[in-house]
Order: sequence, then structure tokens, then C-alpha cells
Amino acid sequence: MPSPRVTTGILGGMTAAAPPRRIRHRALAIVVLVVALLAAVAVADPFHLLLAPWYAGVLVGLGTVLLTVWAALQARRTGWRLAIATAGVLIVTVWAVLSWASIVFSPGLATIREVPGPPGSRVRLALVETRTFAAEGPAYSVRVRAGGGPFLQDSPVWVGLSEGVPPAELRFVDDRTVEVVPARGCGYRSTVDPVTLAVDPVHRPLRLDGC
Repeated sequence: MPSPRVTTGILGGMTAAAPPRRIRHRALAIVVLVVALLAAVAVADPFHLLLAPWYAGVLVGLGTVLLTVWAALQARRTGWRLAIATAGVLIVTVWAVLSWASIVFSPGLATIREVPGPPGSRVRLALVETRTFAAEGPAYSVRVRAGGGPFLQDSPVWVGLSEGVPPAELRFVDDRTVEVVPARGCGYRSTVDPVTLAVDPVHRPLRLDGC
């Protein structure tokens, strides 16, 4: 009778070689864990990425598919595998529809002009026109931005009402403070984190005729 295959451990001990199937399952589990962590970061969006909804949609869907495959491989009976696969397909389908709807019906942002930050700063202010299906007229908002391309950071500072007018002035008070001055002259100030672009507070006026 042939002797079982053995391998030498790091400390010189003799251990049985792990079956290739078990190694594949462990590798898949690691991939699932990594994708799940990336998906959690995309959903939490700590850095306010403009394309975070896209990243979250793709990563959560991919993570669900990989988790379904991993769980099906662990099942020993065909019936359990079919049940797991069916549940996975349903979850991915529902998630894909919800992600598509949230992206399609999210407001479009048409940049009107940008104001650069202080010398040496990575952030800038942008006046944008917000376009939605439900809006009765133009709506404007002021956003703080940094970077560009697929990792463009974008966070609202001031959000105007539909049929309103764009603010008269937007400027940096200092490296971490911005001010938006609507047409009627009242100013709104907010603090901006230069790394995450977290804004405190985000101003949302409730009336067109005042602050």
C-alpha cells in the first residue's frame, strides 16, 4: 500500500498535504472576504467618491455571486446546491435592479464654474446645476471637490431649492472653511475635512425668499 503524501512544514514537522479542492475553497473564501471588505467601504463611502454608487453596486453584486458559489461548493447534496444557487440569483437580480434604479434616478450634476482652493490645497468649490426628473425648474448646489477621474471626491455644501437662483458668491475663508453667499446676501459657512471631504454642516435652505 502506498504511503500517504506528506509535506514538510516551516518548522520541519511533517503534515499531510491539503487536498487541492480544499485549497481552492480556502482561496475562494479569501477572495469573498476581500470583495466583501471593499464592498463595505464602497457602501460606507468615507471619502465621498462621486462614483461610489457604481462601485458599491458592482462590488456587492460580485461579492454575492462569489459567496453563492462558495456556499454551493460547501454543500454536499444537490438539493442544497440548487437552493443556494436559486437564492443567490434572486438576491443578485434584486440588487442589480435597485442599483440601476438608484443610479438612473440620481440627480445629474452639470458644472457651471469652479473656484480653486487656497494655494497648496487639493480641494475646490464647484457651482453645479442639479437636474432631476421631478424638478419643476433649475436647482443649484455648491459642492466641494478634490481629485478627478474615477476617484473624484464630491460632497455637497449648499443645496438650493428648485426654481431658485445660483448663489452670488462661493469662496474659501481658510483651508478648512468655505462660505456660500446666496443672491440675497446671507452667508452660509461650513467646515470641510481636506482628506475625506466631510462637510459640517450641509446647508439646505427651506425658502426661496430668505436664508
